[in-house]
Amino acid sequence: IIYSWVFNEFPSFVAEDSRRFISQETGNLYISKVQTSDVGSYICLVKNTVTNARVLSPPTPLTLRND
Repeated sequence: IIYSWVFNEFPSFVAEDSRRFISQETGNLYISKVQTSDVGSYICLVKNTVTNARVLSPPTPLTLRND
């Protein structure tokens, strides 16, 4: 199984970098030091590497609060 995350819409996949990490064990997306540019809708894409079957999660919104 491979986990990927889509940002706002296809084909904009979240690229892992110094602030973004995708756990291939849990599928969780971790974002450190959230910025305004991170605000939007995230969808998890799970792909079975044997059958190539794919499943999409419902969209998860990320908002930024200025507390």
